[in-house]
Amino acid sequence: MKSSTNRLGVLPSLILGAALCAIGLLTLTQIVDNWWPMDVARIDLIRDTGLGRIDAPTLLDASRQDIIIAFLGAVLVTITGLALPLTYFLNKRFGRETRFPPFLVTLRQAMWVGLWGAFCTFLQMNRAFGVAIALLVAFFFLLIEAMLQIRTQVTEVVS
Repeated sequence: MKSSTNRLGVLPSLILGAALCAIGLLTLTQIVDNWWPMDVARIDLIRDTGLGRIDAPTLLDASRQDIIIAFLGAVLVTITGLALPLTYFLNKRFGRETRFPPFLVTLRQAMWVGLWGAFCTFLQMNRAFGVAIALLVAFFFLLIEAMLQIRTQVTEVVS
């Protein structure tokens, strides 16, 4: 099993990344074009937005939460698909294994990037996004990934 995935090289990461990106983009298109995130009874909020009398958190609070969660999930899937080949190449270049990085490790790292992108999107929706917050969250995710890598190395040495 391991030799067959090694022979394929970057192909599984490229195929899965392209598929995830396509699914995410199609889902984003469906959500943005066909779903109305506001309750029709609260249409006055849209008018107040145009007049500058309301802020973004109030609008987000009045929206349907299931559509917001679906939108953020689609953003996560899209960014994960975009980051998957990149994480493969970074692991191949800078990883411990000289030939082929483990596929599940690259998928996990791409999902961290997707989660970071979805979190930054959520912060921007609330108009609370800042470079310092984005860097702090990225550092936190990098710290978790480093701890997972250390745990994996320790279990390999012990067994």
